[in-house]
Amino acid sequence: MKSTTTKTVYNLIILDRSGSMGSIASEAIAGVNETVGTIRAAGKATGMEQRVSIVTFCGCSTSYFCRNVDVDDVPVMTGKDYRPCCSTPLYDAMGGALTALRESVSQSRDAAVSVTIITDGYENASTNWSGESVKALVSLLKADGWLFAYIGANQDVESVSFSLSIDNAMAFKATAGGTKSMFERERSARRRWMDMVKDGQALECATGYFDDINDDTDLSDR
Repeated sequence: MKSTTTKTVYNLIILDRSGSMGSIASEAIAGVNETVGTIRAAGKATGMEQRVSIVTFCGCSTSYFCRNVDVDDVPVMTGKDYRPCCSTPLYDAMGGALTALRESVSQSRDAAVSVTIITDGYENASTNWSGESVKALVSLLKADGWLFAYIGANQDVESVSFSLSIDNAMAFKATAGGTKSMFERERSARRRWMDMVKDGQALECATGYFDDINDDTDLSDR
């Protein structure tokens, strides 16, 4: 199915803020800011409204850095906004953020949705959502055309993404260079997907988000 009427793109980034992310915090912050820049440029190039939500999570709290705002209103993330600590309640972060965004998207016509999850470890602290309940929700949203991408380090990324019904997965090394390279590759994939949204072919990228990425940079061991 194709549609050329997309007017609004909802971009949700769910970013791990657990303690182990501390060693790559500055690269994570830079990567998020550069991704927002990519989204902003895509909006100008395509004429589509770009809405952005960025959620960070650890065992202390799940927090919105920004929630469903126009990309031009997204502030620059700094070290004051992203301070890694404690555990990894991945399921709770995903379940809450997806439920909230689903409500917003349900009130919007001609919309496309991109969800990116970035984490450097396994789920270990959720109390409200289980893997099974998150998987069921993801499956429902995929049926509505939502794009999901799972990016992980220090884990079996393919297995985890499959367990959550997410078809697009990318592994990265939790080093400074590996994190920088990961964000570069993610932005390449995002630009490609935005072009497909503009051309009414976004669903064709539903299971090939990270395919054919034109990026030869390999900083993973630096």
